[in-house]
This record gives sequence, structure tokens and C-alpha cells, in this order.
Amino acid sequence: MFSIIYFPLASALALPSLPNGLWDILREGHVSSFAYQMSRIAESLDDELHAASWWQLRADLQVALGCHANAEESYRTSQKMIRTGKHDVHVASTRNTGWQAFFRYRFATAMACFSRLTDEHGIDPRRRLEAMFGVMCVQFQLGNLRASEHALQMMLSTLETSIAEIESTDDWFEIVHTLQADIAVQRALRSRPQLSDHVYWRSEISRELGLSNGTDVGDGRLLTALLATVKSPILRSRIHYLTALHKLAGGEHKAMNDLTAHLRWATVNGLVPYQKFAREEIALASIAGGAPHIAEIVLSALSAENRHAPDHGQLEYLYCLAKTRQAEGRHYDAMLLYSRYALSAMQCLRESSRAVSYLYRTGQREEVLDDVAARLPAKYRRAYRYILENLERSDLSVKEIAIEIGVTIRALQNVFKSCLGATPRDVIRQRRMERIRAELQGEEKHSEEGVQQAASRWGVRHRSSLAMDYKNQYNEVPSETLKRSGR
Repeated sequence: MFSIIYFPLASALALPSLPNGLWDILREGHVSSFAYQMSRIAESLDDELHAASWWQLRADLQVALGCHANAEESYRTSQKMIRTGKHDVHVASTRNTGWQAFFRYRFATAMACFSRLTDEHGIDPRRRLEAMFGVMCVQFQLGNLRASEHALQMMLSTLETSIAEIESTDDWFEIVHTLQADIAVQRALRSRPQLSDHVYWRSEISRELGLSNGTDVGDGRLLTALLATVKSPILRSRIHYLTALHKLAGGEHKAMNDLTAHLRWATVNGLVPYQKFAREEIALASIAGGAPHIAEIVLSALSAENRHAPDHGQLEYLYCLAKTRQAEGRHYDAMLLYSRYALSAMQCLRESSRAVSYLYRTGQREEVLDDVAARLPAKYRRAYRYILENLERSDLSVKEIAIEIGVTIRALQNVFKSCLGATPRDVIRQRRMERIRAELQGEEKHSEEGVQQAASRWGVRHRSSLAMDYKNQYNEVPSETLKRSGR
């Protein structure tokens, strides 16, 4: 997860305001010091309007640093402080669930959350930009390099068209340009012939040969040019690191001195989880550059923390370890490790497929935990499931749902409002509009009469209700969707 070094920056830039002194601490890369200052301020603020944002940023830093239990509590505190309306609670809940899911390797749920926010009507442009960043992060972790590059292009387009609405656009541009170079280096590294059996990445790289429109790292001049324009010290540190990584993958083993210095820098600045991913990248570059002995030394610090990691958390580690054992002539051990890697890669590719066929992009029902269910307590997920199972019934009522799970109507309403920023009736309406929109955007041709038939199939009987609810959700009426889809 190379994105872990960018996340605190994107999170802070998405806030309404951040004092310059604190922003400078973060730009310098002093993440642990910044997190400490954030905690002090969040706990001392009496103004709930601003405190909610500060608690959210505190939670972001906690989740990025691996403190998931503390982050969950901080996110909950932040959402309770929001007094500006249901829409803001909904956006915060969706966004917070997305980042928690991402750092727990639940990428299908994370993709659902971030995709929903990029399409959200009336969302703050900074939050939309951050959601696009989230989509980019998920796509990369799923091995979809072209999709991650496309997400960065979307960020650039959003920045260029929203300059008047987004503060600190220069900082955002620096992040996006550094990310473009980062992905170019990652692509070049994983395209090396020495890593041709890294099937998780090769399945994507082999499909896109000659198709990518992304940035080409070339001989490293791209990174040198980037250093002339990027001013943020934390990003400059990453660019220096990428330069050394590219050299090591090309066989320049002396570049390891700069990479070791970068690891020390990460330790001093409290970026402990980031070190894990940096070490795995260095191990890949070492193998690509014909120095598997360097890979083994770099990986030796990770053995304990990878023992119980999920499949995505073990993928690079298992692959690199298998390659080092093979280089040592320990072929049986290498075969066992590679078998474990291949099994993990298959499971991760299934996760990738599930995320790409995300419910709200295909209009199909989803059996896995989606972003709405993920934000609800276990008991109330049954209520959400019951809603989805009975969505086509026009007589579906909140009272019926409450009876189904054995709670009062008021309890059901309160939990949905606090967790989702929406009432059960809002959720029913939103899911119905999503199903109708999916049909209108499908392959089957529709007339105006067909629109009403699609609405009736999903429990919407009145034309006026359809037009009003649809426009509130998508900022257009169904006939405009048909026109755009060429139906």
C-alpha cells in the first residue's frame, strides 16, 4: 500500500480548514508529531462543528497507522458531532467506512463506498476529489493499473474545473503528479522480466501491453523533472525513494544506500506501517535487479507481522520470499512458498473481480457486504437485507421492517440516522432509484412507458414520486438518463 504515505495529505486537504502550522508539520513528513497534535486539539475543542472534522482526521491517522480499534471509536465520535444535516452524516459515514475497509483489505466494500461518493449529488468538491483518490488506491491494490491511472486523470480534470471551489489546489496537483510518477515506477518494476511469474500483476500487465496511456518513467528523467516542481518535503522524499527504487530494479545496487536512508526516515517520522510496504517494494526491485540476497535481508524484518496478515497483506511478501529461496537453491521451500503465493493471488483476483462488478455499476444484487451494510451494526444489517429482499413491494413499510428484526420503529430510525445519515424510508427510496437507473442504463431499449414499467417493478407506483425522487438523487429526470444513454 504505497498510498499510505499520501493518505494523510489527502485527508487533511479535504477538510474545510487546517492551521498552516499543522499543515507544515504534515508536509514535512512528521506524521507521528502531527497525529499527537491532532489528538490534543480534537479532545480540547468545544466547537462541535469543527471538532467533528478534527476527530475524523485523528481517526484517519489512526487507521493509517494500524490502530483500527481506536480509529473506529474516533470515527464514531466524529459522526455523532455532525449537526449540519442527514446528507453530511451520510457522506461522512460512507467515507469513513471506505477508508476503514481499505486499510483492512476489504477492497470490494471500499470500492463501493468511494464509487458512491464520486457519484453523490451535492457533495463538497474536496470530498469528491478525496473519493476519487480512494478509487485510485483500491484499483491499484486490485492490480488494475490502467484503472488507477484513469482515476488520477479524473482527479486532474476535477481540479482543473473546480479551482475556484477547492483550496490548496497546488498541493493537490503535487499529490496527483507524484502519484502518476509513482504508478509509472510501480508498472516499470512489475514489468521486469525477472518478475514474469508474479501472476497477480502479470495478469493485468499482459492484457494491457501497448494499451496504457499512463506516464512512462523512462530512464528516470521524469522523476528528476518532478523534483524541480514538487515542494512538499514528504512527497520529495517519496520521489527520491522512487528514483533509488528504479535504479535498484535496473541493477544499480548502490541505490540501496538511499533506500536504507529512506527506511530510517520513515522510522524517525513514525511511519511504521509504511515501512512494511516500502520493504516489499525494495525486495521486488532487488529481485528484478539481480540481487535476491538484498531482498532476503530487507524481508527479514517482516516475518512476524506477515504471519497472520490477510491474503492481500501477504501477497508481495510470499512472492519475494519464494524468489529468494529459489535463488539460494532451496527449491522445495521455494515451491511451498510459491504455492501459498499462488493461492493468495487467486483469492485476491476473485476479490478484484467482485469489486469491478460492484452492485451500483451493474444493477445486479450483491451478496457480499456492501457499503451500506458495512456501516450498520450486525443486528440492523438484517433490516437492510430485508429491505433489499422486498424492494419491489410498494407496500413495504418501516413498521414491518422493525417488526422483522424485533426493534421499535424509533430504534430503527435512530440507528439508521446515526450510522447512515438516512432514515429507513430514505434507504428504500435510494435503492429503488438505483435499480431503476440501472435498468435505464442497461442494454434493453426503453420508452417513456418503459420507464414507468421499470419503476413499477421496483415498487414505485406514482409518476410524480418517480420524477421527484429520481431528480433529487441524480440531478436529472429519467427521460434525461434515457437520452444520455442513447435509448
